[in-house]
Amino acid sequence: MQKLARVTLLRSRHPEQRRVVELVALDTAAGSRCVVTLRDGERESTLTPSPCDEAEARRRAVEYLRRRLSAGDGLLSQQGFPELADWAPEPAAPAAAVPAQASSAAGSVPASVAALVARFQPARWKLEAPARRARAAWRVAECSDAQSAGAAQQALRGLVPRLVELLGTGDDLLDLCLAVAIGRLGDPGAREAMQMLSLQGRSPATCRAARQAGLMLATPAQQAEHAAGLLPDWQEELASELPAAALLSRLESALPLRATTWAPLLTDWYDIALVRPEARATLLGLLRVLPLQAPHFQGIRYVYKAAEMRRDSEVLGLLHARFENATAAVGPAGSRRYRSPTTGGWLQRAVGGARAPAHAFGSKTRDYLRLRAWRQLRRLAALQHPFAPELAVSLLLGLVDDEQESPREELRWMLVHGRYERATRLHHRGAGWLLVPRLLLARWPGLHTSARARRWWTHQPLDTSRPFTQRPEALQAMWDAHPEALLRLALHSRSALVQAVVARALDDHAGFLAQQPPGVIGSLLRSPYEVAAALGLRVARERLAALTDTADQVPWLLLMATSAHAPARDHALLHLAGDPAAFARHPALVVALLLSVDSRARRQGQGLALLSPAEPLLHELLAALLAADADDAGLTAGAALAEQLLQGPLAGTAAGWQGLGALMPLLEQAAAPVVSFAVSWLLLHPAGLAVVPASVFTRLLGATDDALRACGARLLAALPDDVLAAQVELLVTLATQPAASVRAAVGPALMRLARGDTALGQTLAGRLHAALFQAESGDGLHDDLLQWLTQDLAAFAPARDPSGVWRALQARSGGAQRYGAWALQARSAGDYSLRQLATLARHADVGVRRWAMQALDARLPAQPTPDDAAELLPLADAGFDDARAYAQDLFGDRLADDALSVELLITWVDHPQAWVQALGRSRLVRRMSAADAALCLTRLSQHPSPQVQLFVTQWLLELPTDDPVVLAQRLRSLTPYLLTVLSQVHRGRVAKTRVTEFLRAQVQAPETAAVVAEIFARQVVTASLTDKPQYIAGLRDIARRHPALPLPFLAWQQPGVHAR
Repeated sequence: MQKLARVTLLRSRHPEQRRVVELVALDTAAGSRCVVTLRDGERESTLTPSPCDEAEARRRAVEYLRRRLSAGDGLLSQQGFPELADWAPEPAAPAAAVPAQASSAAGSVPASVAALVARFQPARWKLEAPARRARAAWRVAECSDAQSAGAAQQALRGLVPRLVELLGTGDDLLDLCLAVAIGRLGDPGAREAMQMLSLQGRSPATCRAARQAGLMLATPAQQAEHAAGLLPDWQEELASELPAAALLSRLESALPLRATTWAPLLTDWYDIALVRPEARATLLGLLRVLPLQAPHFQGIRYVYKAAEMRRDSEVLGLLHARFENATAAVGPAGSRRYRSPTTGGWLQRAVGGARAPAHAFGSKTRDYLRLRAWRQLRRLAALQHPFAPELAVSLLLGLVDDEQESPREELRWMLVHGRYERATRLHHRGAGWLLVPRLLLARWPGLHTSARARRWWTHQPLDTSRPFTQRPEALQAMWDAHPEALLRLALHSRSALVQAVVARALDDHAGFLAQQPPGVIGSLLRSPYEVAAALGLRVARERLAALTDTADQVPWLLLMATSAHAPARDHALLHLAGDPAAFARHPALVVALLLSVDSRARRQGQGLALLSPAEPLLHELLAALLAADADDAGLTAGAALAEQLLQGPLAGTAAGWQGLGALMPLLEQAAAPVVSFAVSWLLLHPAGLAVVPASVFTRLLGATDDALRACGARLLAALPDDVLAAQVELLVTLATQPAASVRAAVGPALMRLARGDTALGQTLAGRLHAALFQAESGDGLHDDLLQWLTQDLAAFAPARDPSGVWRALQARSGGAQRYGAWALQARSAGDYSLRQLATLARHADVGVRRWAMQALDARLPAQPTPDDAAELLPLADAGFDDARAYAQDLFGDRLADDALSVELLITWVDHPQAWVQALGRSRLVRRMSAADAALCLTRLSQHPSPQVQLFVTQWLLELPTDDPVVLAQRLRSLTPYLLTVLSQVHRGRVAKTRVTEFLRAQVQAPETAAVVAEIFARQVVTASLTDKPQYIAGLRDIARRHPALPLPFLAWQQPGVHAR
């Protein structure tokens, strides 16, 4: 296998994720042996259903890549695709934007550059102070530009031999500045000197600068060789596609094992990134998540200095945004001074100690780094350096609204005309960015800043939904000389404030905007910011108005119709309505409308599709859906409309389509609507299922996405019956899936199989019936199962005998109960006992209750026996109004007294339902007799209800009192009941009075008096002051009647003395 070409794309909505497209030649005979593979994150698919020749494979790959680039994906790297060489995602600079110093190689040298060069003449150089010498070398580094061929740069490059000669003649600072200047001047002849200085430099900083200079002066082959020497140590990590946070954790564990630190790792990776775009993307992702703390910050600082030297605006912008957004470390300063024990001089310690570790990113460091970027930009702009606008763009792209604090208000007291007045400060997004007041809003009159402009605020709301009335930005000469920089910000900035400022600046460059190609204007129209989209609309309308041919208008209409800007869509749709038949002949426009995010555009696309030629439209649909992103907002609705067209006017063409293999890549897509469209097309074609490999069935049926499983079920259900008959287990599993779409897809196949095979129908019905007794795993699952069992499979519905129906009705599952209610209608009242019917009469299903009530009326004899009445007891637990009313009527009126036994009445009195207790008490009073008193007292004495306790006192009074011994035993057994009644507080007064009077009446005999004394003695201790006197009086009465009874409460007994 040989890789012929490779492209890496950055996804538009998730820049940290990549798409990799590879053109691969298989190890087969010459001819059709090329395939195009697509790796999107962890998913792998192909753009070629089968191997084809290289020209066809390349055509498909390029078509996919162009569609994704037009949709906003970024081109990270490409190798082997010359067709993409003309792709220009960024606007080109106008001729007027080239600085004057670089306009001609034969021009005169500016006076400032000539004066700078003269300072390096030996006679003058020896008169300069060391600080002035270093400053002159740094000035050369600032002015240098290796890409320019102007006279000024030629003069500066002529200094390289002199700069090399000065190495080592001054202090270390001079060597560092000379290394930076030599590296930026780009003279390869000085590379050997830089390599020597990187080994012999007097400080690590100078060695690092010389190393970078040598790398900048190397040829591409030498740079690749240097990177290859560093790569083996980190090849696995650099090739990893882990998220940045996961990669950071992996490196944290790997560094101690490899005996290295973050500083050499980051510098090595940055050197590798110079020649490897994938490694650069990995490094950028890591720099976004590295903590600004001591173990990591040193390496970050080294990369920042190297990026400054290379003038790497992307890295500088990323790190500057981190410095602006991060919070400085709080605490004592990291660097401290101490006296050297050797020399006695003061030394600076930069890493802290064990007790107070140093802060790597303190407030002073943060402020210095933020100011450093602004000062560098201001200096480059003053020099009219071509790197200035590039740096400004990268710095402002770091301001992202989603990463800033939410806007807030602050109330302050301000001294105005000698009096304090209350004022409101409005802190907008980016209020902590030092660059905003200095660069973006420097000339805005409503701006207020803190000391040194570290924070800014306004007193009036800042409207960023429209351009500023006046240009507020600084360095306007630089922006006017480079309008392409403004356009880059309009295309890529994710800050509403930046967009509003840039929109106003671009208003002054209408001619420059009018020269931009359709791709750039389309990017503006797709912008989520109204001010940027309005710029694109203005240009698009002008271009569209100047065109008369329909074919020439289509690209502009397509851009406007698919824009997120509502006025742009309205203009395009109105223009299309003028001649729909002419525009319908352009399938690309029709498909773009169908897949639009706007519902009106989709409807108009649907209308145009009815007028469009079928075959070209299907070709375009195939290509567009293959390149679609699963995250596209309009994909789901658009693919559904395309599927409707496929079932309607496009059905004939789709059914006779030649080359069904082109649909196979659609089945590999992550977007379920795209897969559903491909499945519908395959099912329309007579030979559609024949080209679907078994792996597709396995992947779709095993997918975690319900919609994808439904697509697999649709394909499976379309297979011949003899094939499906062997897959009963799989069909039943799909029929009981939580997703309704999967069940709907497999349902027709189930019914078809059941109608053709009785035994199979019984098996399917039995399995579906068993599923009703399980918990419902998805909404509507039991509804679907019941519909199949009670309608389509009613002839095979199992368990409809009395026991099966009873089991279903008593199940916990609602679906099983509903199945039992359906099957119950075919049963008769004689199939169940009275107790079962009484149980069903309180069922949760209203139909079951009505059936059971009617069955009870039919089964219950005119003169029920006590056994019949006892069987009806479950009906007392009815919780529904209709069942309770029926039970009250049956128990209260229809059951005669002779049909109610005392045992049953006691059970009623002991029932938890209040109305059953009341009915039991009223019916039991009619049967009150002395013979039943003991039974009632025994059964009801432990009841907690005060009403029942009061009712029991009636039976207490009926106890026989002629035998004191028997009565004493009975009272002792009833002691818990008596104590419960007497111990009630603020309730049960009537029952307490009755019990107290009854007990005081039973003190004539000593046997009963002893029991009463024990009860009264306890109550004297625990009762309230209101009840206590009567218990004391009762005890005194007992003491008077029976002096021999021991009453410790009334007579004190001296405790015995134990001998020691």
